[in-house]
Amino acid sequence: MSALELRARLRDGTAVVIAVAVPITLATLFGFALGGDDPPLRATIGMVDLDGGQFPAGVRHELLSAKELRGVVTLRDLPGQDQARRELDSGAIGSAIVFPAGFSTSVGAGEGGRIGVLTSPESPLAGVVARAIVDRISALVDARTLAVRAALLAGVSGDDVKDLVERNGAAGPALELGDDPLTGGKIDLSVYYGAGMAALFAFFVVGASMRGLLTERRHGTLDRIRAAPVPAWVPVAGKAAVGFALALTGACLNWAASTLIFGTTWGSPPAVFAVLAAHVLAATAITMLVTSRVRTDAQADGTLMMVSFVMAFLGGSLVPLFSLPGPLREVARLTPNAWTSTALTELAGADRAGWMGWADGMAAVAGPIGALCLIAGVTGGLAVWGLRKGLLR
Repeated sequence: MSALELRARLRDGTAVVIAVAVPITLATLFGFALGGDDPPLRATIGMVDLDGGQFPAGVRHELLSAKELRGVVTLRDLPGQDQARRELDSGAIGSAIVFPAGFSTSVGAGEGGRIGVLTSPESPLAGVVARAIVDRISALVDARTLAVRAALLAGVSGDDVKDLVERNGAAGPALELGDDPLTGGKIDLSVYYGAGMAALFAFFVVGASMRGLLTERRHGTLDRIRAAPVPAWVPVAGKAAVGFALALTGACLNWAASTLIFGTTWGSPPAVFAVLAAHVLAATAITMLVTSRVRTDAQADGTLMMVSFVMAFLGGSLVPLFSLPGPLREVARLTPNAWTSTALTELAGADRAGWMGWADGMAAVAGPIGALCLIAGVTGGLAVWGLRKGLLR
């Protein structure tokens, strides 16, 4: 059955058009029109140093010397909070970090300290960057505070506490920003939309095969097959296998075309292939579920198109996930496209950052692959139940 289906799909040309020509063409057009690093992180952050001590100076030095933040974060020294608020209102800065007076002394004495963050709804990205920086600083403050208190409880004299803490690694502000998601490798939009088109058209490629079941039922072919000594599941399995193989081949060709045309990378090849295979498996199961719930070719076409584009929109195949409102980003977790987009974005960004090998790549996408397999298992089980009750009855 699979061989017959494959020959039919190749003979009428639909497989080549839907699986290869259209997604590669659209991905290429998107890449040329929108290609470039994504997202374009740029933030101007004000720094109010009312402390004048060692800690704010160390933080400023680390931020200015961090390679990952060059061209991303611009610091502006401001004399006070009032000036910072005026700069925020005028749009001159997107956020501000405020070190209160006595901060360094308080941290050094093991009493901790609180850093203020001023943000503006007009510059949400700068607020995210400032809060991420403050979160890192707070972790360092907590570590030093704990170390100082432990030293004092151990009976170390106050004069010796500072030297002891510094010798044991809790000395001062050393920010490790390399693994921060805001400063990791950015991806090229040609990669993003190439992956998006591969994810979207996987549904159409598998759908073209599964739709053939409805056509064969209308023409009486399924009845003749059931009259032969052939199990009822064979036609479904044959079409699903061909749809899966063609969709996976098309996705891999899209991946290869994106790499060759734009000279970009999607990340660790074994991990990318595993993600694409898991996505196509989920798309096959969802398409089977749609087929089990409709009665005519027209219903199948309309329903599959609606499901495919809704999942593509919510899942980041057409619109980047970070641009969606918060509630929609939560709903997106129900779609295979979102997990695929998240996994491939992680792989591409990490590979550009220079640390992703095949083992790291597989570990990084284990979660999304598990989610995709779960979606495939649930929808596939519902599809089998529906087919037994309807199409194959």
